[in-house]
Amino acid sequence: MCGRKIGTRRYMVDGTVMSLGACCAKYGTPLDQPAPQGSQASVQQGLERRATRSVRRDVYSEQGEEVLVEDFGRRVREARERKGWSHPQLGDKVSARVPQLHKIEANQLRPSDDLARRIEKELGITLFEKVERPAAVSGATGKQPAQGLTLGDLIKDAMKKKKQG
Repeated sequence: MCGRKIGTRRYMVDGTVMSLGACCAKYGTPLDQPAPQGSQASVQQGLERRATRSVRRDVYSEQGEEVLVEDFGRRVREARERKGWSHPQLGDKVSARVPQLHKIEANQLRPSDDLARRIEKELGITLFEKVERPAAVSGATGKQPAQGLTLGDLIKDAMKKKKQG
């Protein structure tokens, strides 16, 4: 609250969750108690915090991305009917509620990736397809397609045109 650059913890202050330092902690109620320093629990908490910070996702990976198919609802309904299962039976097997399954089959609700994977496994169907990312656009300056077009390329191109004409 005071703006000092110190380590903070989460506190509840008048119904609002805030990150407070030690000097402002008296204004709130602590939400997450740290484990005693040096204990196994303390080490585990540190490792969990580090894991959440260091997860990186390469949005430009060469592999392509898996996305949920557009007709996921139809596929789920047809596979469920082929197996002769009711909505409650499928719900028990994949840990989902019946209204949720109804909406998924009607394409009104996109299932979470986790739920879609469980449905795939239980029904023996494919709900994800691999989509290749589009190739990078080549710049006007003759750069390789992998690098793409940058603002610098546009400025250089404009400067060349200005000098020529």
